[in-house]
Amino acid sequence: MIIFPDLPHVEVEGVEIAEEITLTLRTTSPTAPCPSCGTVSSRIQSLYSRALRDLPSVGRPLRLILHVRRFFCKKNTCAQKIFVERLPELCHPHAQRTKRLQKALCELGLKIGGQAGADVGSELGISGSRDTILRLVRQSHPSAQSAPHVIGLDDWARRRRLRYGTLICDLELGLPIDLLPDRSVKTVSTWLLKHPSIKVVSRDGSSEYASAIQKGAPQAVQVSDRWHLVKNLAACVSVQLTQSLTQLRRAEQTEAKTLDGQQPSPERQSHPRTRAEKRAQHARQAERTARYEQMMALQQQGMKSIEIAAHMGMAPRTVREWLDRGDIPYSGSRKPRTRLIDPYKTYLLERWQQGCRQGVQLERELRAKGYKGSPRAIYRYLETVDALSFSARKSGSQLATKPLNPLLTLSAPQATWLFFRKHEDLKEEERETLQQLRQMSPHLETAYQLVEMFLHMVRERTGEQLDAWLAAVKASHLEAFESFVTGVQQDKDAVLAGLTLPWSNGPLEGNVNRLKLIKRSMYGRAEIDLLKLRVLHHSKKSQERKRKQKQQVAHLKKPKSMKNGVISQHTTTAISKVA
Repeated sequence: MIIFPDLPHVEVEGVEIAEEITLTLRTTSPTAPCPSCGTVSSRIQSLYSRALRDLPSVGRPLRLILHVRRFFCKKNTCAQKIFVERLPELCHPHAQRTKRLQKALCELGLKIGGQAGADVGSELGISGSRDTILRLVRQSHPSAQSAPHVIGLDDWARRRRLRYGTLICDLELGLPIDLLPDRSVKTVSTWLLKHPSIKVVSRDGSSEYASAIQKGAPQAVQVSDRWHLVKNLAACVSVQLTQSLTQLRRAEQTEAKTLDGQQPSPERQSHPRTRAEKRAQHARQAERTARYEQMMALQQQGMKSIEIAAHMGMAPRTVREWLDRGDIPYSGSRKPRTRLIDPYKTYLLERWQQGCRQGVQLERELRAKGYKGSPRAIYRYLETVDALSFSARKSGSQLATKPLNPLLTLSAPQATWLFFRKHEDLKEEERETLQQLRQMSPHLETAYQLVEMFLHMVRERTGEQLDAWLAAVKASHLEAFESFVTGVQQDKDAVLAGLTLPWSNGPLEGNVNRLKLIKRSMYGRAEIDLLKLRVLHHSKKSQERKRKQKQQVAHLKKPKSMKNGVISQHTTTAISKVA
């Protein structure tokens, strides 16, 4: 009985079925080659048995008892006088598991890790401990890859703020090709020197990567990533918008204080590290100072915290915290928070002032406009508007009865988002808000035009307009754009290539996210060699899958007359007519 198609000289002598299946096998080949000298021998010296673990069958573990023979080597000069016949298709010498079981354990280790692979294998009836799986993974070797021509570089945190590595991807395939233990100039340049076929390298604005590319691959064209360029520009625009919104709030506050005869309070200064950070942080702190002064003025007029929150477009809890603090809150690094109700506050306020007081009707109208949030958020905002209206009727103050400026409810990140989105993707309310922002200050109109010009270069790959754009920024005299222009001028060749060539670090970012997922699933205890094997294993499988897909597409595109390797008479006639 032959059950192994790849082993025709192995037969089954017995089968025992219990908690596990045991197969007793024996070899039937009359001869065997010597593993040292290759001489074929038929002289049997003795017999012995080997026990092997194999892949489970019908949900039960499978154990093989293999009876093999020892032979005398016929070659007198051979150092190995007695040898054991080997079955290289089934197992390695001295191994306790078959090759296909070892491959399955290795795949588990590469996919989900050592301990997780052992747990899943135990559920499936595959025997193998965590240490065994990791040993098999480390014994595996990535397949040889073709010489890359277009690559991307990006760093990843081995331990955040302490140690960083470098991920290298082939941008033509969108797959990782190597993982470096650090991001130093020496390590990256050494790797680049070993790959002289590289013609294009995409990177972010890192000066270390720029130096490494110049040193290790001077023949390559450096391409600055467009996403990072737009991100840096957005940071400058956010500073400009923050300054303009602060001026608007101060104007509203000055008008209110003029009625009461009060004087504005002095600003609180901060000390960031760089000039760009100083400008951005100063703008944020000025905005907070203006908000705080306006808040204190409203409190002196007798308003409650919830009424102040409705008037200023802030959360009631934030207003209470600021008032309890009794001082201007310090503006440090923060992460912007947006709410689903924010883009619809202007519409709700207009409908409320028109006399619509039914929450159900307002919710129905917002749903028709695309609102995806909860009803509670709508009613919570309506409560603040109602409280403000009640306070205005009760106190009769000039400030409370004044219509609210919808721009005062905008934060700098929300306004920046309006500047960078496509005009056709904006809703009608967002377009009106953007138009009001542009009309609020000539500086904002200039900034919007500069942003539109730069985004056109990014989307249409018209890098030849970069010099004209830099000249326009210089002529605008906008201080918020100075840091961005300085960075562009220092790395102008790479920026020009990024705005002209189609390559970017987009595929690289997805692979970095996948690397982080693998690293965290290993709980930070694995070494760089194991992490590298698991990351590159995905590349190997993806290359094989893409190669098969290309073969299938090529087969489908081949004419029927060519599929059998023979050109028909009709095809020959058609080709001759075209020629």
